[in-house]
Amino acid sequence: MRFNGPIGRLCGTLGRVGLSIMIGVTVAILAPPPLSSAEEIIAGEIIIEAEALRPQVLMTEPDRRVIFVNRSGRIVHLDFITRDPEQHHVFQVPDRIWAIFHTTGRHRFEVHFAEPAMADLHGAIEVVGDPYGGPDPRICSGVTVMGACIER
Repeated sequence: MRFNGPIGRLCGTLGRVGLSIMIGVTVAILAPPPLSSAEEIIAGEIIIEAEALRPQVLMTEPDRRVIFVNRSGRIVHLDFITRDPEQHHVFQVPDRIWAIFHTTGRHRFEVHFAEPAMADLHGAIEVVGDPYGGPDPRICSGVTVMGACIER
């Protein structure tokens, strides 16, 4: 195959090896950078399956939305375990719900199935880094689920 014009002159000058290098460099420049494993985890989605959570511990940053997706095919309730063990904040997850964690540290949760024979699942959200210097206590300093502040 022969090219006419500037591309043809360039191919004749560089030869096949030079053209291969030029194409490789062009692809490398135009291709998006690969995500590191931490960036993939920070995406913020937990999949609830019948026998496992994927991932079991999710790393995220403060004030980022975390989505809990129910793919178990069963009725499940999500129980956020707060600093006060007497308080339970339980939410049904028909398809998906979201939560925002405002403080750094580990936020534990449990998934309870409506079927008593199924074992509960345990997971955590690990909030790392604090780029803004802490939450605004006037808004919500703990956890917000579907827009409602459940821990101040």
